[in-house]
Amino acid sequence: MPKRILIIDDEPEICNMVTEFLIDSGYAASYALNGPEGLSLIEKNPPSLVLLDVGLPGMGGVEVMREIHEKHPSLPVIILTGYKDTDTVKKLAEYGACEYLTKPINLETLLNQFVKDIIGPPHEKV
Repeated sequence: MPKRILIIDDEPEICNMVTEFLIDSGYAASYALNGPEGLSLIEKNPPSLVLLDVGLPGMGGVEVMREIHEKHPSLPVIILTGYKDTDTVKKLAEYGACEYLTKPINLETLLNQFVKDIIGPPHEKV
């Protein structure tokens, strides 16, 4: 069974693009368009990795990251952001974010320098 990745981002185009790319790369991937929906999906079936947008409407990325860290402290989270706000990045690191990537996202970089380094290849070796 492939490792699961959850994308939490309010931009459907980004969600679709990243989800399709990760599926084509052998991972199971799904997305949520807001923080509460993403947290609900994590509770139902925790993924191997979360890709989290900072600029979510309503419940922002920092608040979502704080909740993930409180309930699932070992769940790796990569932050996706269009902002270069170092205070926000520091706050997210305090809450356990393991990496951050600025938009626009380079999919090959995301896969090869982040996803594979953090959770490994799509399938566990038996």
